[in-house]
Amino acid sequence: MKHFLYILIAATLCLSVSCNNNIDFDEVPYDSELAITWNVVSPSVEMPKYVSRAMIENDNQLQLACSEGGRAIGVWSAHEIDGVVTQNILGNDNGDVALIYQAQTSWDNYAGWTYGENAALWELGAAYTFNAYFPMNVVSEIVTSDLSTFVLEHNTEIYQEDLMVAYSYIDTDLPTFKLGVPVTLNMLHTLSALRFQFSFIDSDGTTYDDSDALTAFWLENTAYDAGIATTGMLAFGTYDDEGVMDGEHIHWYYEDYPEPSTSLQPRRIYPWEDANGIPFASTATQRTIASAYTTDADGMQKYAHNDGYIMVIPQATDGSTMLCFSLQSTGNLVHRIPLPANTFEAGKRYTYDIRFGRTESTVLLSIAEWNELKSSQDIPL
Repeated sequence: MKHFLYILIAATLCLSVSCNNNIDFDEVPYDSELAITWNVVSPSVEMPKYVSRAMIENDNQLQLACSEGGRAIGVWSAHEIDGVVTQNILGNDNGDVALIYQAQTSWDNYAGWTYGENAALWELGAAYTFNAYFPMNVVSEIVTSDLSTFVLEHNTEIYQEDLMVAYSYIDTDLPTFKLGVPVTLNMLHTLSALRFQFSFIDSDGTTYDDSDALTAFWLENTAYDAGIATTGMLAFGTYDDEGVMDGEHIHWYYEDYPEPSTSLQPRRIYPWEDANGIPFASTATQRTIASAYTTDADGMQKYAHNDGYIMVIPQATDGSTMLCFSLQSTGNLVHRIPLPANTFEAGKRYTYDIRFGRTESTVLLSIAEWNELKSSQDIPL
């Protein structure tokens, strides 16, 4: 990925934006006639392709996350004037600003997305690209090669968030450009969501036994530079083969595959533990969901807010990852089941239903768009 490395930007700072044509500029505390304003659109029922069940489902949830939640939408931009490209043109030395939600500010026509510091201003005659990412705090590095491509690095072992991005292109020389009209940021989901749920089936294959309990679960790669990657580089907003900017193009490159465990150094990916164990359900309609209770090093519930889902970089897996778990009845014994090869796509949920008994195990995979309340199909593996 070194060919992408052009400039490093620390993702920190500021506060930001939104408006429309009815702004009363007399109420704005700066030169707002040239202010860049914003309209942030999150996934919703009207856009089923981009709806998330795990984290952000609608505008209200995104607004709440960027106000009381203390998170923000980062926006990085560049522009071109007379063939000269200038990067880092928004707001501060780092080139990015943060959009936060503050309902009913005095000048934003109650849209709520607002600057916390001085507004970024339009430079007339320039063609702009805007790249937004949420949550801003989870992105440790921003890397870009030119005006057409925006690349960021993300680590799902550290950050379990519904990472979303948006792209917008505005040419101020076009007759359709009007000052005061907001830049629309249409946020798209970039990750896959995986959930692992367990049940213990008695020997007759129909009776669900709740006499045992799940005490630990994790994923484990068994080969070097293979299995599941947890750190990757996301590129979006690129030109297609005909030279047309494709703002919804998302492509992941992989940088880090956690190494296999050794006897001296266990390597667990997305680990979960419960000293008391979570009892298995005794009915066919309930499951024990491992990741719903996972805690991080500080004792915080790392995955609880994701409805039991683990956020994973979209990728093709090769079958060299193992589902590892332990039971109350077998103590420190580690049970391992291969995670079948699969291709994880952005914006989809994958539910693995692990059903096991005293003699055999079965893994069922259900796949669904993020807006569907239930997975759409069961695939025996």
